[in-house]
Amino acid sequence: MNIIQASDKFITRLINAGIPHNQFFESFFSFFSLQGGSIFIWLLVIIFIVIIEEIQHPGIQKTDRKFILYSLFAFGLSYIINELIFKNIFQRIRPEDLVNINCPTDFSFPSTHAVTAFAAATIIGSFDKKRAWLYYLIAFSIALSRVYLGCHYFLDVLAGAAVGFLLSKLILRFKF
Repeated sequence: MNIIQASDKFITRLINAGIPHNQFFESFFSFFSLQGGSIFIWLLVIIFIVIIEEIQHPGIQKTDRKFILYSLFAFGLSYIINELIFKNIFQRIRPEDLVNINCPTDFSFPSTHAVTAFAAATIIGSFDKKRAWLYYLIAFSIALSRVYLGCHYFLDVLAGAAVGFLLSKLILRFKF
């Protein structure tokens, strides 16, 4: 085993063991993980933004809501690219010693949860710079949930975060 893999396993175990496995954290991270349905978290975020905007500026022409289309496009595109291309290229097996019964059985690198979370956070944060930190905190929680639940190695989520971020930056560069 090379130094990168050994370090990755060490950091993964450190994160997994460093956060207590109790009812609170199990519920917290299970919510952010949502068994592949993290799009629902981002839909809630989008609804929250629209409602806050309406409360703050009732009856006034709303700011550009293209962020909704960009977010959904980035989420979908990053999901497809990661699931169909990247995971099949790298074919990394999930952590065997930490696997939770609720983890998928497909390949783990890069983490699709992290890819889509950081894709959505990057797009939404670029349109709402004031709360960008919140969107990245949500994305970080989603990515961390995958390590905590034993479904991914640390580098799976780190690479996923980078892929999602970069894909979204590319999408933003070529606005439609």
